[in-house]
Amino acid sequence: MAKLENDLDIYYAVGNANTQRQENEIEAIMKKRNSAGWKLISTSTAIVDTKNQFSNLYLFWEKK
Repeated sequence: MAKLENDLDIYYAVGNANTQRQENEIEAIMKKRNSAGWKLISTSTAIVDTKNQFSNLYLFWEKK
């Protein structure tokens, strides 16, 4: 049976709008992980501060 590795990236974002900078940073994370053999298996978001509209993006990865 193949050994699986799991990992997690947490992307911290301020505000509720996707800016081009945020999109570029997330794209860079995904390209780096994919080139290293990781497969994105799930994503999740969480609002951590509603007053300041601060949220987190969680990227869950798997690698064989």
